[in-house]
Amino acid sequence: MTTEAWLPLIFSYLAPIGFFLLAWGGVEPERGRQAATRGLVALALAVVGYFAVGFAFHLGGAGVVSDLPGLAGLDALVGYRVEAGLYWGVLGLDGFLLLGDGGTPEALLLFATYLPMAAAAVLLPVLAVGRRGRGGLAVLLGLLTAAFLFPLVACWAWGGGWLAALGRTVGWGHGFVDYAGSGVVFLLAGAVSLGGLVALGRKEPQAGPAEMPPAHFPLLANLGVLLATVGWLGWGLGTPFHVAGAQVTPGRTVVGGLLGIAGATLVTSLYCWLALGRNEPLMVARGAASGLVAVAAGAPFLPAWAALVVGAVAGFALPLGIYLVDRLLRLDDATGAVPMAGLAGLWGLLSVALFADGRAGQGWNGVGLEMYRQVAGQGVAGFLAAPGMLGDGPGQSLAQLAGAGAIFLLGFGGGWLVSKVGVLLPLWRGKS
Repeated sequence: MTTEAWLPLIFSYLAPIGFFLLAWGGVEPERGRQAATRGLVALALAVVGYFAVGFAFHLGGAGVVSDLPGLAGLDALVGYRVEAGLYWGVLGLDGFLLLGDGGTPEALLLFATYLPMAAAAVLLPVLAVGRRGRGGLAVLLGLLTAAFLFPLVACWAWGGGWLAALGRTVGWGHGFVDYAGSGVVFLLAGAVSLGGLVALGRKEPQAGPAEMPPAHFPLLANLGVLLATVGWLGWGLGTPFHVAGAQVTPGRTVVGGLLGIAGATLVTSLYCWLALGRNEPLMVARGAASGLVAVAAGAPFLPAWAALVVGAVAGFALPLGIYLVDRLLRLDDATGAVPMAGLAGLWGLLSVALFADGRAGQGWNGVGLEMYRQVAGQGVAGFLAAPGMLGDGPGQSLAQLAGAGAIFLLGFGGGWLVSKVGVLLPLWRGKS
């Protein structure tokens, strides 16, 4: 394994750590110890759940849709077969416990590559519901996310499943496009958190103007954003399974990611100055993270100016989303998981259909490696295609909306169901 391969992999593990610190930074001091413990438990659940069954559900059919070495034995993809190599795949069923075909060096490398994303998807809902629900509920929700919800969505989008195949089965653009997890990781985490919080019940109405929870650990929150940025860049510079075969420029990915974060940080900071007369450290940190989340879906496919716009919109939507969740819906989301991950992730998915210019992504999901829509060298394109490229906004929009809808419904339904069970059982009943 070369340095170019393992160095980004190591850095990618900073991403879930960063989001852990970011969520922890807004927790009240008396709950800080409990939140810290639950964060570590969530990481352990992610490892165990993804190891036991999650990897098999996610990539158990990788060999059906790919000829990469070492994966031929992962050939159990549940779903309707359209033709040779083309499936409406739903679920993989090979490689449980990383035994047999899941134990090849290539398969183990894939496990290590996707584990940070699974951990991030688990951390946010576990910490979000931990304020209202007791430990049993958090454990059950984290285990469900790691073992089933994340792997199922990842199979659909990143494992050769039906969302990835939309471009070839029904002609919707290049199929579902999510480069680094706006939907598969963050929209899912936000939806699970939202479902759990809705099931746990609303807060009492609060009088007076809306305020952010005090940032008792502002240094941890800002350190979390920096670590998440480095981790995301490390993961984005790697070549995970779902990117292999597509033409993506690493430099464009890095520039797009940094501009998205910068745009979100500046706009959220400006909002704080206009609304409060000062910078609010936790709000700005969450705004920066929302820019990272939003640009994750399309960083390689967006021109630089569009990445900046995507981040800026996410930075502006973050405080509005916090107001919506905290004051209008009255949900006890102390970690900001719903607006920071869910809302920003949804915007990030839709932004691909708006701003992708067609200069990158040739061969994404097996579509148009040499030519697409009679244009040689055209990649993923939305409504605002570059000169010489054909816009593909309508088709790509349908693919992105289908993916966003499926991820949200699965995440919200899973989070609501598990948390509702927790409310009904005294063992998991949280304090109001």
